[in-house]
Amino acid sequence: MLRASVEHHDGTFDPTVIVVGVGPSAVEGTDEILALTDAVVMRDNAEYPDARVRAEIRFGRDGADRIAMVAANFQMMNRLLDAIGAPVSARLSDLAAEMGLSIPEHLREDRR
Repeated sequence: MLRASVEHHDGTFDPTVIVVGVGPSAVEGTDEILALTDAVVMRDNAEYPDARVRAEIRFGRDGADRIAMVAANFQMMNRLLDAIGAPVSARLSDLAAEMGLSIPEHLREDRR
């Protein structure tokens, strides 16, 4: 979905930016989004207040709320899927490789 959106707007998709967390982005306010997302996901109580204020200044209170909610929701889903050992579809192997990641053997759907 992200790839399609970036390419629709004549951008270049580089999935390694998602993993590494640095690099160019076509999204306005990337610094504020990443700072608040990182503070939420890492439960960084020291960084959160500043990141929250910066996001509110850039996107308004509702926008900052949405950033925090999306980050928290994805973090919750990741933790739940990891906790139950949900298998990862073999169809994602190419995307994982493109991002410089590998699917752990014990989570590969084709190994079960």
